[in-house]
Amino acid sequence: MKKSTKIIIFIIILLVIIGTFAIYIFTQYQKNMLSSIRGIVMEVYENSLSVMGIEAGNEPGSLYSVSFAKDGNIGFKQGQEVLIYFDGIVADSFPAQIHNVGKIEIVAEQSEVEIPDDVTRYYNNTQDKVDVNVTDLTTKGVTITITDTNELPYEYTNDYKLEKEVKNEKYTGQGEYIGEATDNSVPGYTGTGLEYIWKEMEKKADVNIEDTIEDLVFNLPNMTEYEHYTLIGKKINWTNLYGELTDGKYRLTFSGKGSFPIVIEFSVNSGEAKMISKEFGK
Repeated sequence: MKKSTKIIIFIIILLVIIGTFAIYIFTQYQKNMLSSIRGIVMEVYENSLSVMGIEAGNEPGSLYSVSFAKDGNIGFKQGQEVLIYFDGIVADSFPAQIHNVGKIEIVAEQSEVEIPDDVTRYYNNTQDKVDVNVTDLTTKGVTITITDTNELPYEYTNDYKLEKEVKNEKYTGQGEYIGEATDNSVPGYTGTGLEYIWKEMEKKADVNIEDTIEDLVFNLPNMTEYEHYTLIGKKINWTNLYGELTDGKYRLTFSGKGSFPIVIEFSVNSGEAKMISKEFGK
């Protein structure tokens, strides 16, 4: 075979490979352009964006973690309105995840869509700026004081749950083997489980939880216009809802709208209540 013929064959094979690769790249690009989401850039990271969806006709608020397209960061900034083209697959998580992105267009340098408060809190607030103080803990109730120094404070509702630590009726102290041992494997083991579990105390009928909480009002004469903090007080008397507590170990979970729960563990011994721990954001 002549040298020129070999060169021609080599060029043809090379063109076929390049063409096949180009078709594959184009096909993948087309697949990654099947769907689109319009949103506002909330945060810009090294290889991705955090975006709040603003689909037409829907309330804004859905959050997405969006991988960059192949052209990378084209000048993304917080507050921009973008149009994201992708393959239509959204991973179920929070925020939801979009990975196979074909293109991201910047359609407005500053979106005019108002950001909902709960989304603003998600990105800007931190539990480190919240302090919880527990006082007047008795077998009948407790007073909780919350100091929130976030610029847009969390919202706290009058909703709580009181649980008692009880013996787990299903606890045997022994685990259970699953399957049989072989030369290449050992049987599984269920473990013993928990000897004690938390169980919500039985509520009395026809009692509104709102009627068991008093919102406290504070006078803050020393606050200046440069300070951002909110002082919230909740005085809880659970006797009409759960009754007066007997000896044992208890857990009070006080939740809020769009905020982290406040969890207070305490014990009652001979009619005296004593706090064990308090946690915020667990």
